[in-house]
Amino acid sequence: MSCRLETAAAAALLAASAPLSLVSAASILMFDGPPVFFRQTRLGLHRRPFSLLKFRTMRDGEVTRVGRMLRDLGWDELPQLVNVLCGEASFIGPRPLTPEDVERLSAEHPEMEGRFAVRPGITGLIQVLGTRGAAFSIAVENAYAHRATALHDAQILSLTAGAFLLGKDRLRRIVARFPAWKNQLLFLDF
Repeated sequence: MSCRLETAAAAALLAASAPLSLVSAASILMFDGPPVFFRQTRLGLHRRPFSLLKFRTMRDGEVTRVGRMLRDLGWDELPQLVNVLCGEASFIGPRPLTPEDVERLSAEHPEMEGRFAVRPGITGLIQVLGTRGAAFSIAVENAYAHRATALHDAQILSLTAGAFLLGKDRLRRIVARFPAWKNQLLFLDF
């Protein structure tokens, strides 16, 4: 997806998701108290740092009740549309990592550098389908950075919509029923 198209889509989705964002923010304030947002430095395209924005889902190291619901529905990610609007992230791409995670993982997995060839994404295969460990995640994200197609992106967006509507756990159970398709999605079909 082109940068201009992503910017326009992010602006439209920010407007369309405003009611969900207001409900999320009000729920956080009402049940968990301020702050509503969580910011954290992540590394993006070519390892450029940016401030990732999410709805706050934790307090004192524990996921809150509201936070659990927001995470399961993926609504905690809605503020990341601002990151797409600013050109720091993409709709689809590797999961954005903290500088500390990158430093730790790079020592063990030097091949992870490939993930920085594209902007990180709000959604992606690992975000939607889960992970089986660092080596697997890095291999899938590197493959995405170098082999993804428009059809592949459309499938990931469909899965993301499914996770948004059904919850990630339910979606993962459904996808698990179709192992050949899941393997094709995860670039395990070569």
